[in-house]
Amino acid sequence: MLFACHLEARLPDANLARAYCVLVSRDLFGLYTVDVTFGRIGRPGSTRRYTVEDLEAVRAKLREVLRRRLSAPRRLGVAYVCRSVFDPQGWLAEDGLQLAAA
Repeated sequence: MLFACHLEARLPDANLARAYCVLVSRDLFGLYTVDVTFGRIGRPGSTRRYTVEDLEAVRAKLREVLRRRLSAPRRLGVAYVCRSVFDPQGWLAEDGLQLAAA
């Protein structure tokens, strides 16, 4: 695993409890996969898998999916909070993505 991040957004007054998980890894063929799982907290959720060939495309997809989560206060009324992160390469800091910590 090259990167993992688990985010949650909770707004009890609006019955909003969302989970968002991003995993980056390599498959058996050497391609990179970006798995995005999302849905209601406590439920299985839906998963989208993106397969890309190089690290620059991985970082672009990662920026795209996380920037959308950063716009949650405007869209949902509450920000996503980072519950856990595994980022040994420091991609979040390099890309200037600052996720709110729990």
